[in-house]
Amino acid sequence: MATFKRRIDTSLLPVDILSYTDADFYNVAKNFIGESATELLEIQSIRGPDSLLLIADVFGILNIKCTILNPLKEKICLKSDDDAYIVKPGIKSSMDYFCELIMKKQDESMKLSRKENRRYSHINSSINSDLTITNITKSYQQQLSSSSIATVIQSPSNMCVNENYHRNFIVKSINHWCQNYSFKIPLIEGVDYHLLISSTNDMNFTARIKCGCNSKITLVKIRKNFQLSNFYKHLLSISCTTIKKSNKTVTLNNNLANNIELNVSDDGILCETDRIKRRASCDIAKRKRIH
Repeated sequence: MATFKRRIDTSLLPVDILSYTDADFYNVAKNFIGESATELLEIQSIRGPDSLLLIADVFGILNIKCTILNPLKEKICLKSDDDAYIVKPGIKSSMDYFCELIMKKQDESMKLSRKENRRYSHINSSINSDLTITNITKSYQQQLSSSSIATVIQSPSNMCVNENYHRNFIVKSINHWCQNYSFKIPLIEGVDYHLLISSTNDMNFTARIKCGCNSKITLVKIRKNFQLSNFYKHLLSISCTTIKKSNKTVTLNNNLANNIELNVSDDGILCETDRIKRRASCDIAKRKRIH
């Protein structure tokens, strides 16, 4: 005998059926199980989907001998010759189907809730990431601003503003920035960058920096001094490799210096050992001559 697979279509239920109670719930139930079976739910105070699913046997109450239940038994059940009441198969199957619909609706609701939680979690994580990047950017901009202000304040006001003045100011500013905001990696003019200053007259100067990565950055002049924020931003950008190369050079030099120190130390130990051996040999020879 072929098995029959029942199709559970929750679209037949209202979208918010799980929140229905009392009259709203009973009106929906009538469409699936009929008025008589719905009346059975009302008598048992089954007021909503959850309470219906928690009842082990909805028809179990019909086994009780009670005069009030007799009219309902006549509608829902078949009465045998020995006065036993049996629930009509159609009503029982309709009740089972109604319960299965509600259970599947609950499963769908839980899956949707988990999906929404994952989506909101992803959105919150993206927002937190964006806020972190924004805070880092603001912090860096504040550092650039404070650095520029500090270098402007430190520049003497009574100095002659010529090419040498601008060159010294720019080089010192870059050195100051390297010590404070670039992991203390030094950038050397003529090696890591080239400073190009030109003038059309004694007072009108333009300045450009050719970075070690071959990028050219034009510096903006505000009042007396050139501002280096564009150059600093370039150094920290992904496209610039100057700081990375300088860092590798510093690391290589440090390792070389450490190796030299170790070699010198080893040579000193060997020399001292030879000196002690020679002294011991002389002492032995002297003792032999004495004897």
